[in-house]
Amino acid sequence: MEGTERFCINKSGFWKVLIVDDDNFIHRMLKEINKDLTFEDKGIEFYSAYTSQKAVNILKANKDIALVLLDVFLEEKDSGLGLAKYIREDMKNTDIRIVLMTGKGSSSLQDEIILNYDINGYENKTDLFSKKMNTVILSSLRSFRDINRIKNNRESMEKVVSSISKLYEKDALNDFLISSLCHLSSLINQCKGRDECNINSFAAVRQGETHIFNIVGGTGKYKDSINNKIRETVSEADLMKANKIYNGGDHELFDNCYIARYKSTAGNEAIIFIESDDNVDYVDMDLLDVFHKSISATFDNLCLNLEIEATQKEILYTLGEVTEARSEETGSHVKRVSKYCQLLAEKYGLSQRDTMLLTHASPIHDIGKVAVPDNILLKPGKLTPEEFNVVKTHTTIGYNLLKNSKREILKAAAIVAHEHHERYDGRGYPRGLKGEEIHIYGRIAAIADVFDALGSPRVYKKAWVMNDILKYFKEESGKHFDPKLVDILFDNLDRFLEIKEKYSDENAKVIGQTSDNNNES
Repeated sequence: MEGTERFCINKSGFWKVLIVDDDNFIHRMLKEINKDLTFEDKGIEFYSAYTSQKAVNILKANKDIALVLLDVFLEEKDSGLGLAKYIREDMKNTDIRIVLMTGKGSSSLQDEIILNYDINGYENKTDLFSKKMNTVILSSLRSFRDINRIKNNRESMEKVVSSISKLYEKDALNDFLISSLCHLSSLINQCKGRDECNINSFAAVRQGETHIFNIVGGTGKYKDSINNKIRETVSEADLMKANKIYNGGDHELFDNCYIARYKSTAGNEAIIFIESDDNVDYVDMDLLDVFHKSISATFDNLCLNLEIEATQKEILYTLGEVTEARSEETGSHVKRVSKYCQLLAEKYGLSQRDTMLLTHASPIHDIGKVAVPDNILLKPGKLTPEEFNVVKTHTTIGYNLLKNSKREILKAAAIVAHEHHERYDGRGYPRGLKGEEIHIYGRIAAIADVFDALGSPRVYKKAWVMNDILKYFKEESGKHFDPKLVDILFDNLDRFLEIKEKYSDENAKVIGQTSDNNNES
């Protein structure tokens, strides 16, 4: 929970109790009377403070102290009450149980203190030297334990619910599983600190149609096990437990670990493995079952979303290839443009979601060409002004085909189709947008499309050599293209050339000749 500390149930084998009193006799008596007291197989570890400041120091150094036995009239008349208020309001510690002790009986004072101070008990010191003390300590420890269980369970549930927002992130499946490790561990291991999950755990995903699970993320000793197979990573005993879950189980808390299996209706499978702390004394199995079902449902929905997105991507690539085939060009153009857009978007600093949308939408940047007549589209020579005006309509046609879709990818594709021929200086088409009036998708797609078009042979021109292409981009920086994106192109030219080579057309030939036709498409 933002801005607050998490107080964890002590796993050292002892419950910690702080006695705050300026009378050493009280300390000795309370320790002696309760030296053999145990709760849930744990003894009591007593801490002693004779001043308010010493008590504060001990509390700051031991955040898992369960109970404070506090003298009301410590040092001065109200110093004990001041310390109780400091613990609650300044230290923000609402978990610790505070029982006030007094040697002065006053029912009116007791009523006032109980009403105005956040304490959990008010006892006469003489009563504490009897068996009543056992009741006071045990009831306080039980309350502290239950408060921590409730808080840890609530926080774990909040984390699992909030992790659903990762559904649409890049590599969301892996991200979701990895984030679930610590969320589940906070329930199973009852908190190991607020900043970094250091429990030994990992998430693994089944590879293709095999029965092999590779680790996609881990914590603790499994942090560096990414891409390793489960069977090569865990002990033989733990592998047998994992096989038990895989071959018909769902999830189970074993003596030393928790293992869960997740299977989606799309055929994806994953396994989560979390080692349990040796000193864990309690796990709410009902809540753990709720967590497991929540994660299972989210995993299934996520896999279905990824399947839908993969299908959309394939359809968009196919549409892009069909469009390019009409121009007697290969489908590799749309693959290269897509990869160039992805690289530019990442280096520009777009979010993972925007980068994914542009990457998947860019293959159909020229979808509007389906309405351009073949005699114009396939003309081998320079276009007349009238013919070029017809070609320019493909941007508006593509936009009109896609603009009414409610799908994010197709909305992005509509923007790309409409604006990838706009120019940074405002002299582009169809609307003459200028600078940042042009959507970043359009500015990125413009560079990706022209970079590839210039280096590829077309029916109306031969391919340009790379030196001529780079010279053109330098000259057109701030004119045709966003200068920041041009800088990214040059700073990452080796990556662009790798993409160009990897997705090259087998029949492409780069020759040392520039074109007389600068109508890039």
